Amino acid sequence: MDRVIDKISKINIFSNFTKGELLKIFDNIPYSVKEYSKGTLIRNSGERVEEFMILVNGEVITEMIDFNGKSLEIERVKAPDILASALLFAKENYLPVDVIAATNVILIYIEKKYLIKSFKENSDFLLSFLEDVGEKFNYVTEKLRITSFHTIREKITMYLLNLYNKQNKPKEITIPLTMDELASLFGVARPSLSRVISEMQKEGLFEKKGDKVILNNLKKPI
Repeated sequence: MDRVIDKISKINIFSNFTKGELLKIFDNIPYSVKEYSKGTLIRNSGERVEEFMILVNGEVITEMIDFNGKSLEIERVKAPDILASALLFAKENYLPVDVIAATNVILIYIEKKYLIKSFKENSDFLLSFLEDVGEKFNYVTEKLRITSFHTIREKITMYLLNLYNKQNKPKEITIPLTMDELASLFGVARPSLSRVISEMQKEGLFEKKGDKVILNNLKKPI
């Protein structure tokens, strides 16, 4: 379990706990471990979410089927991470997507009743869970807002200006996401995102160095 704890300690829900505290949590809670080979359908769209699912190893893809029967990739989730935590305590807790193993995958499952018991025994664990659900809600809200803009340039502009307003710094802002995560947030391919960022830098709108961005002449799209 030591190796597993080292991995899941990187997940937001568990990041504020020491290794000893995490070992104590998992020593007092029943859980099961399941392995899936690449290409396996882990969960069907429409299934109820009744277990807390921790992705320990590998990567999963979430997919939807459109009206023409074509599979649409919605998101890729890499370990370590939590799957569908926001649905766990919803009344209508049905998965809206299929969950498929993109690589060989290891998942830890904790039944809802045991998770509730652990929350009662450890209020910090409950608070951490609620904070993580809130952060994921904010992410989805941000994604919906950004995808309402048509061009990649508009998406980048609004994202950076929103960060500027939140971080309240003179000109330099810090981007908390990687390029892959930004591409996922914007719903675009990473090469396309990189190309537009490069074009905007050449135009002198901003300068990007690592996760730091210095705004020069960036204006809200009309």
